[in-house]
Amino acid sequence: MKTMKTVESRVLQILRDCPETRNEDMLLFYRYYNRYADYLRAGELPLEDLAYNYKAYGLPCFESIRRARQRVQSLFPELSRNSANDQDGSVVIVININGG
Repeated sequence: MKTMKTVESRVLQILRDCPETRNEDMLLFYRYYNRYADYLRAGELPLEDLAYNYKAYGLPCFESIRRARQRVQSLFPELSRNSANDQDGSVVIVININGG
C-alpha cells in the first residue's frame, strides 16, 4: 500500500507540473518513467521493453500509474481532465426557430 501512496504522490506532482498529462496517459507514463527512474530515459527505450521489464527498472506498471491518476483527479478536481479552470462558468443556449 505504501508503494501506491508513493505512486499517487508522484503522479500528483506530475499533474501539477505538466498540465498536458492530465488527459494523456501515455504522456503521463513517459513523464513518470523519465522523472523517477534512476538511470533510465524512457524515450530512449522501446515501448515493448518498458512494458515487459518495468519491474526490473523498479517502476510501477502502466495500469498502476493510470489508476493513481484517476484517484488523484478524484481527490483534486482542479487537476482533472475537464477542470473548472478551463470553463468560464457561462451557459450557452441555442434556440432554433423554424418558420413553418
